Amino acid sequence: MKLAMIGAGRMGGTILRMLKGAGSWSLEACEPDSNGRKALGKEMGKGVKLVEKVEELGEAEVILLAVKPAMLEKVAEWLRTRKDSYLLISILAGVTTERLAKEAGGQARVVRAMPNQALRVGEGVTALCAGSGAKKEDLEVARKIFALGGTVLEIGEEQMDVVTALSGSGPAFMAKWMEELEKAAARAGLDAKVAGDLAARTMLGTGALLVREGITPGELCAAVASPGGTTEAGLKVMQAGGMEVLAEKAMSAAVNRAKELARGG
Repeated sequence: MKLAMIGAGRMGGTILRMLKGAGSWSLEACEPDSNGRKALGKEMGKGVKLVEKVEELGEAEVILLAVKPAMLEKVAEWLRTRKDSYLLISILAGVTTERLAKEAGGQARVVRAMPNQALRVGEGVTALCAGSGAKKEDLEVARKIFALGGTVLEIGEEQMDVVTALSGSGPAFMAKWMEELEKAAARAGLDAKVAGDLAARTMLGTGALLVREGITPGELCAAVASPGGTTEAGLKVMQAGGMEVLAEKAMSAAVNRAKELARGG
């Protein structure tokens, strides 16, 4: 199956690497940035055709859109020239399947995806939703692509903005909290490199515990926090400091920004 990718930056490049590793795709990609295109071309070798302009892409059964939302209208001019029906998979934050179908023209069957950066290490999570013209087989193609990098789930599109905030932006939110814990540990006397390694591996192990044992964060907190112990003391400070309010505000800000992007903002 032939796939053409429009935009091969950080996330697009990750998906391209996954597909090349799978070995069952004919791949080409458009990346306007000359430095990025050169570096990716050197890495990909002869197995992937890289071009500067979308007009240089050929016909493809699947087109994967991985540009910034603001670039949609420009790219859509080319999409509307497509002669045959094709599957359009978009990872554009905030851009609805309805708008994608309208911009791309009548030949596109649209599936929207929201992956996250952990695809790079095979631990990603991707949410999918289908546009009104998409077939069951289209969702299955999208599922197979993103399953190369982790877990895939299907949701209703009305939930996609919240998913964007939680799992799309979530790695940065979690990394920021980890960074602050790391700095606090260093200020308390721990070697900075050791603090960083401990913080990262503690977060990694915590996620693994929750997923593999099927327990909730609350259950894990209760299991770790002995009455009168160190964990309980720290949790009380976090709660008193307004951690719940901060989480709510961060999620709301990200969700609202996704909605603004959907309106072209």
